[in-house]
This record gives sequence, C-alpha cells and structure tokens, in this order.
Amino acid sequence: MKKIFWITLITLFSLAAASLLVVQYVQMRRTVEVSDNLFNISVNNAMDDMIEQLNRLKVEDYIGQNDRYKLLKFKRIEELNNRMLDVVKRNYNVFYDTTLVNVGTTMIDSVLLLQGVTVSAADSDAIAQYNTLLATRDRLLNSPEFYNQFVTDISEYVVDNILTSNSFNYILLDSLIVNKLMVNGVDIAPYVGVYDLTNDKFLYCNKEGMEKKLSQSPYKYRFHPDGMMSPNEYFILLQFPLSSLLLKENSTIYFVLSLILVLLILILFFLSMRAFFRKEKLDEMKNDFINNMTHEIKTPIATIGLACEMLQDPNIGSDPESNKTYIGIIGDENRRMRMLVETILQSSKMSSKNFQLNLKEIDLNNTIENVAANFKLQISSRQGELKCNLDASPSIILGDELHITNMIYNLIDNAIKYSVNQLEINISTRIEGDNILLSVSDHGLGISKEDQKHIFEKFYRVSTGNIHNVKGFGIGLSYVHQVVALHKGTITVDSTLGEGTTFTVTLPKE
Repeated sequence: MKKIFWITLITLFSLAAASLLVVQYVQMRRTVEVSDNLFNISVNNAMDDMIEQLNRLKVEDYIGQNDRYKLLKFKRIEELNNRMLDVVKRNYNVFYDTTLVNVGTTMIDSVLLLQGVTVSAADSDAIAQYNTLLATRDRLLNSPEFYNQFVTDISEYVVDNILTSNSFNYILLDSLIVNKLMVNGVDIAPYVGVYDLTNDKFLYCNKEGMEKKLSQSPYKYRFHPDGMMSPNEYFILLQFPLSSLLLKENSTIYFVLSLILVLLILILFFLSMRAFFRKEKLDEMKNDFINNMTHEIKTPIATIGLACEMLQDPNIGSDPESNKTYIGIIGDENRRMRMLVETILQSSKMSSKNFQLNLKEIDLNNTIENVAANFKLQISSRQGELKCNLDASPSIILGDELHITNMIYNLIDNAIKYSVNQLEINISTRIEGDNILLSVSDHGLGISKEDQKHIFEKFYRVSTGNIHNVKGFGIGLSYVHQVVALHKGTITVDSTLGEGTTFTVTLPKE
C-alpha cells in the first residue's frame, strides 16, 4: 500500500509540473501573438501618418539645402517676372504690344517704348517700377544662361529625378519614420530602404548590406511624394534590427526561467523523496542492526548462562572432562562477544576524521595463523576444513596490528557464516610487485552481482533467500573495507551464486 501511495504521489507531482509547463508555454505563445499584432498595428499606424505627412510637404522640403536655395531663387525670379509682366499689361499704351513680350519663358533684358508716346507722370512711375524690378531680377540671375538652364534642370529634377538623385533629403525621411514610430509606442529604430519596384532596385538604404533582408520584410509601404509625376512605383521598406520582438525574447526568457524553476522544484522533490527513502532504508537497516546485534549478543549470553548452569549441576560439575568442555564453551562465547563489540567500537572510531592508525611492522603470515587457530574448534565441530597457503615471503607489512587482526577475523568469520553446507576455507598469501595479496575463499552460498555492489556498505546484509540462520549485523565487511582503505590498499570480491566467494585484499609492503 505504501509503495502504491508513493508511486501515485510522484506521478501526480510529475503531471502537475508538466501541466504547469504546458500552461506557461501556451500563455507565452498567446502573449507573443498579441504582442506581434499590437506591434504590427503600431508600425502600420505610424507609417500611415508618416506618408500622409510626407505627401503634405512641399518639394523644397524633400531636397537638400543647396538645391533648396536654387529652387527658392528660381521662384523669386518667377515672381519678379510676373510683376514685370503685370506692369507691362497695365501700361500697354506705353510699352510694345504685350503679346510680343513672352515673360516667363524668355528673359526680358529691356522693353522699348512705343514711338511718339507722350510720357506722363504716371507713365514715368510705371517705367521706373519696371526698371527697378528688372534690376532686382538681374542681380539674382548672375548670368544670362541661368533661367533657361535651371528651368530645364528643375523640371526634370522635380518630375523624374527627385528620388534617384543624391539631393533627396533621406535624413528627413528617417527622422519622420522614427518620430512617428515613437509617437505610436514603438521605440525600436528600424533599418529603412526606398525601393523602386519598376526598375527593381534600391534607391536608398540607411544600413549597408541590409538590402536583402529589407526586400523580404513584411513592412512595405507605397508612397508618391507631392510634385512627382513619374510612373514608377516606389516603396518604403522597414526591417527591425532585432531577430524577434523584444517581448518575444522576454517571453522566451521568462519561459526558460519558469522551466528552470520547475526543473529545480522537480529536482528538489526527487532529492527529498530520495532522502526520505534513504531515511526509510536507514531506519530499516538500523532496526535490522539492532535486532541482529541483540540476537548476536543474546546467543552467547544464553550459551554462557547454560554452561554455567551445567557447571553448577553436582552430577556434571564433578566430571573434569565436562568442566573443561563447558569452560571452553564459556571462553569461546566470551571471545566471540568481545570481538563483536570490538568490531562495532573500532568501526565507529574509524568514522571519526581524527582517527589515526598505530602503524608498526607486523608479520602478516603469523597474524593469519594466530587468527585461524581461534577458529579451529568451531570449524572442527562442523566437520569443516581450513587450509592456509601462505606463500608470501617476506610477509612483513607496515600496519595496525589490531585492525589487521580484526580484518582477517571478519573475513574468516564471514566465510564460515555463509558456508551453510560445505565448510571449506582457503587462505593464501603471495607477493605481487610491491604488494602482498591476501585471499580468503569459501564454497558457500555466493553473492549475487547486485549484492556485490553494496556488500561494503555499513549495515548492508546479503540476502540469503529463505535461509535465516546466517548471523551478523551488516558491519563486518564495511569495517574490513575501512581497514583496507586506511592502509592504502584495495579489496575485491569474486563470487558466483551457489559456488562460493573469494575476497582478495591487496596491501602495500611499506
């Protein structure tokens, strides 16, 4: 039931996180779509206003300063010509026939009076006014060719060449576009191009190399400046310098941040769940450890108690052989209890950062023989056999005698416990380079590949299936691993289920 609950909880949490991401993504897409629409509307409104304002401007507003000066000068000359023509028309009885005076198309250098005309005071004023206008116009002309030449130039300039020439005021165009965009809430300065569709060419681009992108831009606006009579089709093209809209980028950033936050929540959730399961496992291991340790200690206590009761029996206590047997049992069980307690204490001490080994030269072969002697009675009682092939010579190592002894004891004790049927243990040593190799082999239950990954973990016990007579509390091999590591050695396991196990310890000679 508990397993189903946790699976359901994890599944629901994962679905909730995935749903949150989907909702966030959909919301981001909708926000971007709305943003795109608003942006396009703002740009279109700005360009409509800009083109309307552009069409209201006069021709002299389009052109550069030098050409603007010429155009204004030309208009002033036209004005003087018109006034001179008006004087002639109002005083036709003094001047030649006005039909012969083509003012406006030909420069009037002088006007002759009609023969035999009597000049009155009013006529004198008209002649003086005409001459004043003539003198003023001549000062503006500078040269007699100015009028004819400029009339031709300015006519072509206004009608056909206003955009193709370098005189068009493109700075004004850029300024109008940026200003209208700002008014409509678009604060991104675009790339601007003027495109002649009829001749398929760009007349202007404010950023070199942007012509290709501008030609693909969706922001395309037809325009026809006032005063232009050309049949060509002209378009203003805009391309915004960002690869995407700022809001789109911001939305993407926010979505990525949301994704990161959700992933962090998921990671924290799974870390919390793993910590919880670890705690559950540790609690279970702790309970197993306490139960196993209690059982391990209760057994020798019960055995010692039973042996004491037997010694107190008058019928048995008087038999020297029986006394010797029961005293031996008490000694063995006491030694066994002492070793259990010693293993737990030493393992606890090794977990401390301040722990240090008491190093000295010890003979590994002699230590193995001494430890093996303590197991002879136990092995004999089970009709087993312990063989020692101690070929390492010399077998001197630099180590802590207490912990090396306990390490060997735990390896032999472990081999005995898991040899349920055939109790045959082989202990061997050999030299390999600068190291001494110690191997402890048995023909017991063996260890599965999965269990081999965890056998050196504290409190971990190898599963024995339906067999529950294997004693121990999961600390022996962990202690062995600690001892080997502190001596800068290594330990490996080679095991096959149902065939046996071999532990190999490699220790440096120095």
